[in-house]
Amino acid sequence: MKPGSQAGVSKAAPALPTLIGWQGVRLNAPPDWFLKGYSGEWREGFIQIGSPQSAEIDLKWTRARRKTDLNYVLQQFLKQLERAKHKARQPFAGTLHPVDEHCIEFRWRSDERAVGRIQRYPDHHTIVLIQLRSASRHDALFQLARPIFESLRVAPDEDGWVEWSLYGLQTAAPADFRLEKSQVLTGQTRLTLRRRHERLLIERIARAEQLIRGYEFTEWVDYWLRWQGWRGVREPFNWGENDFGVHLRSRLGWGALLTECIVSPLRLRLPAWRVRAVAWLCKERNTVFHIQHFSPFRSNLIEEVMARTVCC
Repeated sequence: MKPGSQAGVSKAAPALPTLIGWQGVRLNAPPDWFLKGYSGEWREGFIQIGSPQSAEIDLKWTRARRKTDLNYVLQQFLKQLERAKHKARQPFAGTLHPVDEHCIEFRWRSDERAVGRIQRYPDHHTIVLIQLRSASRHDALFQLARPIFESLRVAPDEDGWVEWSLYGLQTAAPADFRLEKSQVLTGQTRLTLRRRHERLLIERIARAEQLIRGYEFTEWVDYWLRWQGWRGVREPFNWGENDFGVHLRSRLGWGALLTECIVSPLRLRLPAWRVRAVAWLCKERNTVFHIQHFSPFRSNLIEEVMARTVCC
């Protein structure tokens, strides 16, 4: 198996090098900022981005075709915030600054300070409310917020892919895949995405060389990533000068296939019995990346996901 030419190679770092991508919403943040929390789904959700200091970003999005009054939504948001601050016996003052029919900027001051905006993206039927807040009186919020807000994107790229970037995992998938499950443990990030008949698993495992020590890589993959239940030839490959991995083409075992054949018609989809899996070690980051693709069709999707997974 030959990896794509982009695989394992990051593009030139932007001015704000930390990419946060979740549910089709992405932005760039300063160094060492991180995804602190998330909730919701593709249609509506919330993420919070933390920093090494006191500054934090709150971001809410809604995807709907109905006409929405931005001023009303923002007023309700600020009223709710004001009630919470008054309940905590804190003063509150806020102001609005309309930019155009699709954007209103705002600021507020209490025990914290914040600047933000509510933005409508009419071509994508999306509304985003984002604010940068800080408890420090010395943070230059406007100078810090402007490039972050301007980097915000809610549309897929020109190829119809969206980026997923959190906790050391930076990858992408076609925009019509929806998050089925996410798992974040110490040193491990796993996303399970689904598109009608297909399921895609993308995983990052940190401190890999310590975990692999004493095993051949193919043995470790079978044991740790649970490939041992799949028949098929494990095909080793080299990646650049230092990295290496293993690729597998297989099909579901009889037990899993029977379950898939029973469940799939109930959900109006074809059984995803074809299995392709790949795992590779990125030595520079001491990380293993792992992708599985289950589909009823022949597909090169796994190579395309690899090409968009940043290893260094």
